[in-house]
Formats: sequence, structure tokens, C-alpha cells
Amino acid sequence: MPELIEPMITGVPYPIRGLVIYGTNLLHTVPRAERTREALRRLDFVLTIDVLPQEHVAWSDVVLPEATSLERHDDLWACAHKTPYIALREPAIEPLHQTRPGWWIARELGRRLGLERYFPWQTAEEYLNQRLSSVGLTIDLLREQGGVAIQKGKPWLADFEAQGGSPFGTASGKVELFSAALGKAGFDPLPVYQPTAGPPEGFFRLLYGRSPVHTFARTQNTPVLHALQPENDLWVNDQAAAGLGVRDGDRVWMENQDGVRSGPVRVVATPRIRADCVFTVHGFGHRAPGMRLANGRGASAARLQTRYALDPISGGAGMRVNFVKLVREG
Repeated sequence: MPELIEPMITGVPYPIRGLVIYGTNLLHTVPRAERTREALRRLDFVLTIDVLPQEHVAWSDVVLPEATSLERHDDLWACAHKTPYIALREPAIEPLHQTRPGWWIARELGRRLGLERYFPWQTAEEYLNQRLSSVGLTIDLLREQGGVAIQKGKPWLADFEAQGGSPFGTASGKVELFSAALGKAGFDPLPVYQPTAGPPEGFFRLLYGRSPVHTFARTQNTPVLHALQPENDLWVNDQAAAGLGVRDGDRVWMENQDGVRSGPVRVVATPRIRADCVFTVHGFGHRAPGMRLANGRGASAARLQTRYALDPISGGAGMRVNFVKLVREG
């Protein structure tokens, strides 16, 4: 996703003049948030569809408020586990205020652009029934089964072996540690370990992850979940913290290698993390007054990600390449 910002600013390899943001907290997802803001400044038009008044929403020319997950039909939830199943996701209540479900917004935009043929259904139920017809189901049948239908499982390794075949789509039919395909593409056919740079003196590698309480940045303003975890903490190795004169429960700011700060955040001094790393939960540190509970609470890991590394093969962005030092509050 970071590489998508570049054409918005430079126009290379092609110009981008408009952007539709749906279900993505742009300034809490993409590293180098200031560069994302610069990209937004250069666009002619920004449309945002969201359920919360998050920071990026204020950059929009048009905002279409979406109903929350408890107020709308979503697409079928299909899981291809060892025992695959299809689950129905229905609203518990009607949409509040002037919000609309995402499917309704997409259909109305399509219709008003003259694309009616791609939306040959009137309701979400009609659409879902059409989808379910391919496996001989209907919404009513799913409801009779508690909203979940168990499906026949896909073959597993033992099934392939019994048939004399292989589940691996490789030339050898085996798990390949040496990849001839990578070699032909000019990459190392056998991965070569390349050590990463360690933190500078006085800095820690910034690690981040999820919380079992929250879903990214979407739920920090939900009263019940906010009460359970109103802000994130910062895990610091207890011995490293003692060396800095920082105690468990102290509040500090994080300042990264490029001088960007976020916080304040409460320290959890613990032996359960390496001495050269700190860890915090992603999704906090909002700068959005409309989010009255979450605004200004905790620290933003995304704001501190002023650097990233792109994998030359997959294009995946590595964002745990930033380092922070701890600055006492006040």
C-alpha cells in the first residue's frame, strides 16, 4: 500500500486525481503519514465511506456514513477450514440516523453512473440468495440451521497420497526449499539470510500488534470496548527500563529516529520482551475530535513509521524497521 501513495504525488507512472477510501483508516494504516497527507492535498476529489469520524475523514470532499456491522447485511462468511462452513451475517437492528449499508451505497453509486446491469438485484437478501443458490441453499435454510451451513471439506495431504498425487503445485511435486522459478527471475533460488540493522544507541526497535479487545482502530470509540482498554501501553524490558530510570506505570513519549513523537503512553516494565525492543498495540493515538472517547488516547505506532522496507520479490512492506527512544512526559 505505501507504493500507491507515490503516483498521487508525482503522477508517475500515471496520474491519480481522485480517491475512494472505504473501510481503511488511511492515516493509521500507511507508513509516513505526512506523505499520505501530502498525497491527499494534491488530489482533486476524495470520497470516504466509513462508520467513524476518524482523522482521514476530515480530508474528504464527500463523506458517505456507513451503517455499522450490527445494522447491515454483510456478504456471506465462507471459511475453508478442514470443516468448511458458510455463515450468514444479518443486522440486529435497522440503521440509525442517516447511515446506509455498504452494499446499498455501492449499488446506488453504480446505478447513478449508468451501471445498473452490474447490480441486478433490489435487496441484500436477493443478492445473498443468488449467491447461495450455487450450493443449493437459501437465507431461510441457513436461518433454520442457526445461520451456519457445514460444507464438504477439501482434500487433505492424506487424500492426495492415497490417490498417488501431490497437493503442491511445484515441478517436483514436493515442498521446494530451492526455487528454480526464483532463480530464473534473477533472485536467490535458496534464501540467503540478511541481518537487519540493530537499533542505534539509546533506541529500541518499535514492534506493534493487535489486541484481543479491539479490531485495529475501528473499536477504540466503542464505549464497552473502550472501558476494557481505553488506551495502549508500551512494553519495555524491565532491566532496560531500570537502566533509563523509567518505572512501571510511568508515562513517556516515543520519539523515532527521524524526530517524530507520539504519546504519552504508559510503560509496562516486563521481562517478557527483548531488551532492544518495545511493543505497543496498533490503532491508538487518534487525532479526531469527533471520536470523543478515543481522541488523544495512547500512542500511534503508524505515526512513528516514517520508514519502511519493500520486499523485492513479494512487494510486501516491512514496517518494523523504525526505532524509538523514550522521552519522559513533561
